[in-house]
Amino acid sequence: MPQIKPVFKCSDEFKSVFSQSSCLLTISVGQEVHEGEKFLSTVRLVNEAFKECTVLVDDSLQRHTMSLFSNLSPDELYQQSIVEGDLWLERSHQSLAQLTIPNKIIRWDKWLYHSLYEKYHHEITALYDTSRHYKDFINTSIEEFLTRLLRRNAIEVSYETAFRRCLDYLKEECTALRLWADTGYNFEIYPSRRNSAMTATHKIFVKSESYNFLVESVAIKFKNRAQLGPQVFTVE
Repeated sequence: MPQIKPVFKCSDEFKSVFSQSSCLLTISVGQEVHEGEKFLSTVRLVNEAFKECTVLVDDSLQRHTMSLFSNLSPDELYQQSIVEGDLWLERSHQSLAQLTIPNKIIRWDKWLYHSLYEKYHHEITALYDTSRHYKDFINTSIEEFLTRLLRRNAIEVSYETAFRRCLDYLKEECTALRLWADTGYNFEIYPSRRNSAMTATHKIFVKSESYNFLVESVAIKFKNRAQLGPQVFTVE
């Protein structure tokens, strides 16, 4: 089989400053694209392009997704999500060791327990409740996700409950985006394009502050690869 080849999907303007920039490599635990050869090829690409890299393991965030397939309590889902993160770190150790630029690994709880998390989360929620346009961006992201999910999986909850849990996920993710901006990451690296909820949040809360190259979205396209499978969690 031909070797998987990843390439950055972004403007030449972005690429021109990569070598002087920091990136946040976000990992959706359970996604095939962050496993094995695909993840190793991503690490090598980032290693060649950027000045420094922070690997963010989105483990506890996935408790919201896991709740669509389980009747466990919130505390039990949280604990399982942490175990998922532990297992990902174990099986990704050799790939992560390929990073030779200055780097560090952090986990989702860094943002969940950040001193500004509650303030930013309240502001995200308030804007969702008062701005029709912002609400539409977030709801569109949820509907697109659930449409894809339901084509491939059966879920344990009603559509209405699933929608609410996806809303919790996105509010949390959008809150974290603002904290990433405060931290000063120049680019976020993720295999797919940023969803409309995150794009709108970036435009409203980050671009409005006139920052240059601050958590700009950079997608990765994989050549010579088969169709990716659905998100899978290890812990039952």
